[in-house]
Amino acid sequence: MSTQNNFLRSVRFKFLLWYMVALTATLFSFSVVLYGGFSKILYGDLDDLLSSKAEGIANAIDAYRYVGKVDMPSFIDAADGWMSPARKDPELMSVYTQIIDKNGSRIVSSNPMPQMKALDKDVFEDILDGEDSFDTLKGMTPDGKKMKFRVYTKPIYEDGTVKYAVQAAGPVTLVSLALNNLILILFVLLPLTVLLAGIPGLLLVRLTLKPVDRMIDTLRQITAENLKLKIHIPDTKDEIKRLADTFNDMIDRLDRSFSSQQRFIQDISNELKVPMQDLEHECRRAIQNSMPEADLRQLLNKASTEIEGFSRKIDNLLTLSGSGKTVLEIRKVDLGNLASRTLGDVKVLAEEKDMELLFSCPEKVVLDGDEEKLKVLLLNMYDNAIKYTYRKGKVSVTIRKDGRKAKVYVNDTGIGIPFEEQPYIFDRFYQVQSPRSIKGGFGLGLSSARSIVDAHKGDISVESQPGKGATFIVTLPLSYPG
Repeated sequence: MSTQNNFLRSVRFKFLLWYMVALTATLFSFSVVLYGGFSKILYGDLDDLLSSKAEGIANAIDAYRYVGKVDMPSFIDAADGWMSPARKDPELMSVYTQIIDKNGSRIVSSNPMPQMKALDKDVFEDILDGEDSFDTLKGMTPDGKKMKFRVYTKPIYEDGTVKYAVQAAGPVTLVSLALNNLILILFVLLPLTVLLAGIPGLLLVRLTLKPVDRMIDTLRQITAENLKLKIHIPDTKDEIKRLADTFNDMIDRLDRSFSSQQRFIQDISNELKVPMQDLEHECRRAIQNSMPEADLRQLLNKASTEIEGFSRKIDNLLTLSGSGKTVLEIRKVDLGNLASRTLGDVKVLAEEKDMELLFSCPEKVVLDGDEEKLKVLLLNMYDNAIKYTYRKGKVSVTIRKDGRKAKVYVNDTGIGIPFEEQPYIFDRFYQVQSPRSIKGGFGLGLSSARSIVDAHKGDISVESQPGKGATFIVTLPLSYPG
């Protein structure tokens, strides 16, 4: 039952269903056209038969007048003879004929003659004006059966005026019977054809979707540990090939993402574990042995610096994971003062590498922003600049106004960033390939910085050449547009 339900919900079944619906609509349209055309042909043949019979009688009347026999009794006798052959012709056995005068009264008719409704007055007047007419009239056969008759009326001239009219009538029963039989045949053949066509349709759908089934089998085998497995790409240029290419591209991106995260976990484990072990060792030594006050103070400063670094890394993780996405607490922030104070917080890191820190803010720059998050932004920028700069290098920070925006330039004399890597440095977990002498991070600082800049409706970019340092530019609106 579950397999049946899965099939009914599958794309294969939907394709097959739409195929059969389209085929049914096509065959139905064809049947309607066929019925209309067949009906027109049958009625046309009946009209030709009636007009042929009426023309024959009209020609006989003209010939009779030509030989000069004009008295009524002899005319009626002759007309009765013209009607009689119709009953001997198999095709004309169901055709009835009669001659009427200009008052509509019957002069002579085939025997037996059905009773038919008289022509409408307007139609009869048109006949007296010389126009022939095809009409469908209700009537009754000599044996009492009600049916419709197709009637052809042809005017007969004498001395330039219409004196008689010949009528040939045939029942439409045979036409209706043929059309009804056609409807019955189409009613049976149409669903049968659709059902039979569904079999090759199902085979075609299976053949068409076979590459998709292979993709599904391959995708089921792909796990986080098996992202090198690729989907077979069919040797076509259709949508299936594009789908396979798209899946393979997605798998490549997932592979890169998982690899980055694995490297990140290893890096962060090592980077957090080593300083924590050092601190633990120093603290145990301080507890077990009496330390001079100067050494103890140095230990506490080192511990404070390391703990602050741990806290910044945790803040970055929270920001990037979404847990740190809180509503910004917007207030007036003196960006120059905040940048100067924050630069002092990383002074110890710069001193460890004998680096020079420069700061410039020619004018007071006040903007609307979240002071705590802007501090994290600046710390990440400073930390990144110090981290990727050689010993005895230089980091300079410049802040200035640019119209209704504030710009922060963080320039370093470090290793620089290769041009091909610059589009990715703000991606989560991305790390610039650096020499072993440079101790890099694990790809959170710049990604977190971009998140904070985006939250403030700003922009962040980089200008760099390998070996010539880098300049990061942060642009923030003075008035928060939020």
